[in-house]
Parts: sequence; structure tokens; C-alpha cells
Amino acid sequence: MLRLALSILIASLLAGLVGCSRGDDDHRGYDSKSGDLGAFILRMAPQYGVRILTTNGLPAIPAKWRFKADSNEFSLVLAGDYFPQLHTFLTRAVGPALGSPTTNSPGELPGITAYYGTNSGVTIGCGSGKDDDGKQHTGFAIVNYGAANVGAGALSATQYSQLFREVFSELEKNPLKEFECHDKAVEHGVDTLLFPKEVETLFGTTNVDHFIRNLTGAAVWNSAAYFAGRYTLELRVPIAIDYEHCHVKNVLGPAEVWIDEVTKVDFSRSGGPGARLEGGHWRLNENEWRSLVKNGGNWSVVNVPIISNAPVKGFDAYANSVRDPIRYRKENYDKPVREAWELLRKLGAKTNTTPSAEKQNR
Repeated sequence: MLRLALSILIASLLAGLVGCSRGDDDHRGYDSKSGDLGAFILRMAPQYGVRILTTNGLPAIPAKWRFKADSNEFSLVLAGDYFPQLHTFLTRAVGPALGSPTTNSPGELPGITAYYGTNSGVTIGCGSGKDDDGKQHTGFAIVNYGAANVGAGALSATQYSQLFREVFSELEKNPLKEFECHDKAVEHGVDTLLFPKEVETLFGTTNVDHFIRNLTGAAVWNSAAYFAGRYTLELRVPIAIDYEHCHVKNVLGPAEVWIDEVTKVDFSRSGGPGARLEGGHWRLNENEWRSLVKNGGNWSVVNVPIISNAPVKGFDAYANSVRDPIRYRKENYDKPVREAWELLRKLGAKTNTTPSAEKQNR
């Protein structure tokens, strides 16, 4: 899977946070804090060179954590599995992870890790796993490798060149290869599959977002819509991908449709909306979905009591906060990644220049 440039340096830091038995002695030098973890990260990350893409529409993450801030490294750890919340938060604030989150290999303690970031010289990692005692922990870390200490000082030209070659090989000379394949597969799926057209027929083309989860794994097609000012709908169907052409080969199983009712939208101190899904939850099988489509979206035929005249305040802001990373990914994420990668490539080319034997002997 594709990872950001500095996953090589940050992996060991995350492993140390979530991969062993933890007690108070393991966190000497760490300070305790509680509140909105997302707001805390937004405040600290720029101090380490992290480029924040947006502070709008970010959900609050109430939590208690312990953190440590060094000159070029920042890390925190908290009890419990906060990876889903942080993954969503970082995807919007910093940009989608390069590649799907990576799970630990068989035989290792259960865990999952992802890497984020859009600018060279710094990266973010987030991971969750169980320690030797079976307790769940979540770790978050930032490494600014422009100032990273290697031995007695900063990265030398030789060390940077070696790091660059490893990263360049890992990213196969294109850090956005997986995203580009995803976009082609989605475009092909919209043109060839029936399900996306059905969702668009019921909710309108501009009101539906299509994407594929786990593109390089157990791929699942998703078509998501927001309607009546209080409901979210997501159609999911397992698919097979032709990776050579980045096309959807075929559908592997029946479709399922999930409808959730938003009862309230809360706004964090940073202004980010978060939905309370405390209302109804319904699941339709493929036959029920076909019936709904055949009857022009008449919810009574599938026994789903949709309220059509009571929109929830702030619902549109919430819907947009979820949609923006999908709809504006190329502008807000791909472009900065390309610029950062080009800079990294140029720096790598410079540090990879070896003097001739004649000059070395002078």
C-alpha cells in the first residue's frame, strides 16, 4: 500500500505508543490533558510544519490523552479505540491517507495504522492496537524529519538520499497512483453499473456521491445521498476491480441500503458540525431497494417512515462536511501532494549526486 514519505521514520514511534503494555511509568515525560482532541491537534500540528487544509466542518472528539512535545516530534496516546474518529478527522483536516489503512500481520498484536500529510518534510501517523494485556490504545504522532535527529545531528545528504530512494521505490514514482485508479474505476462504474443510476434517479445527480472503499482489498461500491434535511442514505455493493485498466469488472454480491436519521447537529468550538444519529436506522435488502425504485421513492412500500417536512438545523453543513473531502479532493489534496512530491523528487535528485572519482581524490 502507498504511504507517505516519512512513514519509515514514524512507524516505530507509533508502535511504541500502542504496541506494548502500558502503565504510568511508560509515559514519563508525558503531560495529561482532556477536552476536544481534534481542536488540540489543530493547535499543535502547525507548530511542526503540518499544513492544515481546512478547519471547517471538523467533528469534535471528546477525550482524555497524554502527550509529549519534543523539538521535532509530537506524540500522544489515549486509552480506547479512537482510530475511526481520528481517521475521519485527519482525512478532512490534512487529507486522505495515501493508501488504505494497514492492519498488522497475522501473529502480531491486532492493530491498524495510517499515514497522512500533504507537505514534504513532515508527516502524520495514527494507529490503534491492543497491548500485551489486551487493552486497546490509540496513538498519534507527528515527525518533522527536516529537523529529525539521526545520530548526533540532522539528516545528512547521504541519509536523505537513501530515504528518498526507499520512498521513491515504495510510491512507484506516483504518490497518487491509487487515487487516480480509484477515480477511473468510479467513473467506469457510474457509466456501467445500474445501482448508481438508480440512486441518482431518486435523489438527483448532484446530490449523490460515488466512491469505492478498500479499492485494493475487498472493494465495496458506495453511493451516498442526503435528503429531506435529516436523512443519510448509502447503497453498498461488493465489486471486483480490474486493476490493469482501473475498471469495475463485476458485482460480487447483493446490494444493501442503509438509511440513518440525524436528530441533531452539534457544532464544536472550531465550528465543525457533528451529527447525532439517535433517530431511526433502517436496512434494505436488494429486493426492497428494487421495490423502492420501481415505486418512485415511495417509502411506505418498504415500511420506512420518512419525515419529509422537518429538516434538522445545521444538516446541510453536516452533509457538506462529509462531502467536501470527496468532491474537492483533487483541488485540496492531490494538488498539494503533487507539489510536495515534486519538491521531494528534486531534493532527492540533488542529494543523490555523487562526485566523480577524480574530484573525490583531490
